[in-house]
Amino acid sequence: MKLSIFCILFSQTSAFMATTTRTTTRTPTRTTSTPLLLKKTSSSNLFSTAETDNSNPQTSSTSFPEGLINIVKVDPTTYGTENDQIMQVASYRNQRTSPEQMIANQQKKRESFDPVQSALEGVKIGLGIGLAAGVITGVGLNGDEGITIQDQLINGFKNFAVIGGSVGSLLGYNNYSGNRVYVMGMDEARNRLTVDFVASLKISQDIGFAAYLEPTKAATFKNGRFEGCNGIVGSVDCQLRNSKFNVPLENGVMPKDYPGLPAHVHIKNMDVDETVRRKGLAKQLMLSIEEWARATDSELLTLEVRDDNAAAIRLYEGFSFVKDTTTKRKTRGGCSFMVKKL
Repeated sequence: MKLSIFCILFSQTSAFMATTTRTTTRTPTRTTSTPLLLKKTSSSNLFSTAETDNSNPQTSSTSFPEGLINIVKVDPTTYGTENDQIMQVASYRNQRTSPEQMIANQQKKRESFDPVQSALEGVKIGLGIGLAAGVITGVGLNGDEGITIQDQLINGFKNFAVIGGSVGSLLGYNNYSGNRVYVMGMDEARNRLTVDFVASLKISQDIGFAAYLEPTKAATFKNGRFEGCNGIVGSVDCQLRNSKFNVPLENGVMPKDYPGLPAHVHIKNMDVDETVRRKGLAKQLMLSIEEWARATDSELLTLEVRDDNAAAIRLYEGFSFVKDTTTKRKTRGGCSFMVKKL
């Protein structure tokens, strides 16, 4: 019984030790692109095409009070390269924090702890765990008959000494060695962001679009808020469904079919940073998706929106989306399915 209690408590303690934090500072690779120039047409932040550069159909640009914004179709082949657009989108979704910044922040927090004080705190935690184990065994929860109260108390004290001493020693040594805060390696940090935020983009199951600040503003705009994600201030994904153009994914699996709908592009993960909203960026991202969708066999644009997100519903209705009344597709609770015919 001692061993099982010790294993359970030690596994919980190990999980407690693996603490990670995420904040910022590095100088990322800059994204450059050939712009499709757009001009503002009214004070309501609507835009119209002023000049087109057909040499780069995957990039467009729009005016912005603080400079130029490039709307870029995210290129999955850049993954792992110097100009890794996939990881830049992941960093944007990771609270505007890059893998390098995650690691630097974890290291900074690790170095902020006094080793002696951390060791003492580790010993205290270990003794607390040992005390809990001792109390549990000392009050007779072992279920054995014929054991006196004195024997139970002795048994509980032994468990306290063994478990508390062992766990306290381990935690104390771990903290004194500077391992109180877990610091990831670069491969682990990149993999975590990939799995959490951009796994479908990486294998081209989803198509992504990102709104980039012009390179000269990426490191300084909003006090460097977007430096870790190379100046991305908004992003959106979409997925081509039920299309004759669908091909096997990176892992050889065919995309899922969605019965009851023709070929369509489903929009998801729309996000514009709160510091730059109501400036037309969401509209520009939507226009980029529609332009891309019209080059496929898609008949519809679709999306799912929360019923309590009035601002998003107004945006989509202004873009000619209507709530679905024909296919009656199931959605998550509190959400509506919206469609737009192409």
